[in-house]
Amino acid sequence: MPFISTLEKYFFSTCVILLKLTTLTPHPNPTPMKRWIRIFTITIFAFAAISLVFIQFTQTRRTVSINDNMFNIGVTNAMEAVIKEISGDVLLPDGSLSPTYHYQGLDNLISQHLLTNGIDIRPVVGIYDESQSTLLYASAADNERNLEDSPYRYTFTSQSNEGTSQYYILLSFPSAQLFLQRNSNLLAYASLILILIIIVMFFISIRALTVQRKLDTMKTEFINNMTHEIKTPLSTVSLACEMLRDDSISSDEESRRNFLGIINDENQRLRVLVDTILQSAKMSKKSFRINPKEVDMHALVEKVAQSFKLTLANRGGSLETHLEAVPPVVVADEMHLTNLIFNLIDNGIKYSTSAPHITVSTAVEDGWFRLSVKDEGIGISKDDQKHVFEKFYRVSTGDIHNVKGFGIGLNYVAQVVKLHQGHITLESELGKGSTFTVSLPAD
Repeated sequence: MPFISTLEKYFFSTCVILLKLTTLTPHPNPTPMKRWIRIFTITIFAFAAISLVFIQFTQTRRTVSINDNMFNIGVTNAMEAVIKEISGDVLLPDGSLSPTYHYQGLDNLISQHLLTNGIDIRPVVGIYDESQSTLLYASAADNERNLEDSPYRYTFTSQSNEGTSQYYILLSFPSAQLFLQRNSNLLAYASLILILIIIVMFFISIRALTVQRKLDTMKTEFINNMTHEIKTPLSTVSLACEMLRDDSISSDEESRRNFLGIINDENQRLRVLVDTILQSAKMSKKSFRINPKEVDMHALVEKVAQSFKLTLANRGGSLETHLEAVPPVVVADEMHLTNLIFNLIDNGIKYSTSAPHITVSTAVEDGWFRLSVKDEGIGISKDDQKHVFEKFYRVSTGDIHNVKGFGIGLNYVAQVVKLHQGHITLESELGKGSTFTVSLPAD
């Protein structure tokens, strides 16, 4: 089937070109593939695949029809040779059949001539008397009905006995259809299977490329955001150090203490950022383990809240604590819980457009230690809530472009909670703020 072969080559070449177009080296600031490009590419591919399947199906039907004709011609040629060979032995001068002819040998003779004509199927053979409508012989008794209905019937009479009884050799090919399918459809079916595999692999490739581009975009954003996030505390520390070098300020004990406090707070912030990144990477490994011990959660909350004192003061915000858990102790990894609380409070501050107001509360309910961090910020939409704990995912902020972060904080929080056999829930409404509630097994 040269036409199909050429079309398949064209089809495969088209697939390669489409894949190359979608795997070109991305721009340093890659953007997701436009929706219309994806739809256009998939539509063209689907049209090409459907067209190829249709043409392959049509060509297969033509091939089966041709093979069927060739099969019939082969049987006819074989039977003409058989009848010519046996006429003198089977027919008596009066036109009747010879009672001494060994009809079982007819089976082998027919099979030999069929094989000579390229047909390797052994048929069921019968002798039929038309005048008496009687089947005189059948090589397989249970196929008599098939023999009588068979279209393969061949007359043999002597030239001198025209008008006498007509006798037919009947053939039944129970495997004829299987023979045609095996010889005509094998390549066609193989082609269809390969086309289906290509279609599946194409869509898998498109999906993988889309995910890869998304990851590339998130990676670039992550690097940019991380750079700015780390640059801020470094700039603040650098400025505080410059101020401390001023003799007039360094001699003022209160100012000196304030600047040292700024340096300490920014150092703590920088440490948490670095720990979050490093620990998040480590948590991806199945071998990662925490170091649990008894931790006073109230003391931990107060310690983390203190580190946000300067940030909240600069923005005119506040942080309230309602620490009502009794007892306030849980068995957990202190470092990871410190980072967890820091990330939740920092998240509430970042996503507050005006002066941030954060409320941290604790309680013990039904054997669970509940830690809730509530803010009055911009809130999170329903769509964003489904992905908010995914790595590198950042909540859309509409017209707000000054929100810092690298999309790993809440993912880290979720991983910490999971490692402690706990769970985290989110309640949020756009414009009304968000509440994150962490539940850990109580001691």
